[in-house]
Amino acid sequence: MKSWVSSVLLVAVGFLVAEAQQHYYTAAVFEHCRFGTRDDPPQIIVETNLKYYKNATEVAKSKGADVIVFPEYGIFPPGEREQLKDYLESAPDPTVVRANPCEEPEAYSQKPILYTLSCLAKNNSIFVVANTGDIQKCDGDPDCPSDGVFHFNTNVVFDRNGTLLVRYHKEHLFFEAGMDLARKQQNTVFETDFGIFATYICFDIDFARMSQVARWPEVDGIMFTTMWVEQPPQMKSIQVWQSWSIGNNSTLIASNIQIPGFYALGSGIFHGNQGALAYTFNPDGISKLVVAKVPKCDSESVPPEASITAITKNGTWEIEDDGKDVPMECSRMLLNETDEIYTEYRCVEENVTNYNFKQLEGSSGHVEACQNGLCCTLDYSSDDLQERFFLGVFSGIYDHFGRYFWCEEDCILVRCEAYGDEPCATFPMKSKTVFRSIDLRANFTSQAVYPSVTQSGMRLMPTNEWLYQRRDENERSIHIENVSGKNLITVGMKGRCYERDPPYHR
Repeated sequence: MKSWVSSVLLVAVGFLVAEAQQHYYTAAVFEHCRFGTRDDPPQIIVETNLKYYKNATEVAKSKGADVIVFPEYGIFPPGEREQLKDYLESAPDPTVVRANPCEEPEAYSQKPILYTLSCLAKNNSIFVVANTGDIQKCDGDPDCPSDGVFHFNTNVVFDRNGTLLVRYHKEHLFFEAGMDLARKQQNTVFETDFGIFATYICFDIDFARMSQVARWPEVDGIMFTTMWVEQPPQMKSIQVWQSWSIGNNSTLIASNIQIPGFYALGSGIFHGNQGALAYTFNPDGISKLVVAKVPKCDSESVPPEASITAITKNGTWEIEDDGKDVPMECSRMLLNETDEIYTEYRCVEENVTNYNFKQLEGSSGHVEACQNGLCCTLDYSSDDLQERFFLGVFSGIYDHFGRYFWCEEDCILVRCEAYGDEPCATFPMKSKTVFRSIDLRANFTSQAVYPSVTQSGMRLMPTNEWLYQRRDENERSIHIENVSGKNLITVGMKGRCYERDPPYHR
């Protein structure tokens, strides 16, 4: 008997030691095809979407996930001020008071979102990062809206016990007329049993703060919720997630909404210079759970054992052919708007009006283009240029929808087509042109430079098949040498001169 007990104890101790020494954690992101229209009752919208969240969390836990991240506006839709009031809940400040909604059902009986998210974390022993809306009284505040309350686009983080760790108010609103800007800059860093992380929301990624926090030595990565606006050629979701992760050498766990007709799809798990561990980009109107193992800070690489699981009201299944529904075109200029928002994919081009473009001529060659001191140089070889490709360069203040402005330096090789008087204006997502070699270089003044290489069909080229280098203080380069050749649509570097940004105004 003693021998049997001793054996059991040894096995248990061995298991605990192995767990303590485990050099990875498992992350999950849920790309949710949000249910609900303006004609549906708010209660039904919230309940239905939270049921999807419950299913996704249980599947994630069955795959060993330590954390699950949900998208921005995944529980209810964005809207005008009055439209949002039925969805907002007053979230406590965890720096002031301990809150565990799942343990306080009476206190949270009128707050189904916070209660459910807390219970998902507690019942599955998993960290939960989710986006919701916080409403706070503001009587006496000189900036208080006329209705006497602030509305905040909010991320909440719950630990494995369901306790609220973080309440973060979005610091960079993207239009969002129904929401108010965060009152101050916040500390979003939180600790888990597998590392230290921070959380941010969507438009935050375009500004300096998120990158600054990601580079803090104690921070292992960012857990990111978003409802991203797809903008070719360099600001499509998965391009941005991977290039940001590489440029900051930081882990990014990014959950996007799946509503292709509203310009939104593309989620994944990205790990610094390794790039994508797992991602999805398929405009099919299906909710998907992406799961991968992520090396802990300063640990060696581990096989990601990635999976993509479809989660619908009719069941779940594993997806093996992600990307099969990517069309040739998504341009709103060419296709107009659509009412079929779950199945017809649309995108809005970046503002490239002020770029200096030079068209590639011949199957191989040398091309240079300069603007405002930024010079971009390309040496390339291909089997045959079967479509129009351009080298583009931009250096200056970028105009984002005529409302937001920041400093950019861009160097890009891109497949594009003319529209109106513009020689390079729309950006097809597929190409037959096979490139054998590419050497793209530019003399950036920006310290933050984000590289990306995208293949035909909107597939990210694996980072072990291309080389990004900082050759000296200013020169950055992307080098590709491939005997079999690659069908590419975009090779680019986006420099962000944050220190020269104009002030942000919502």
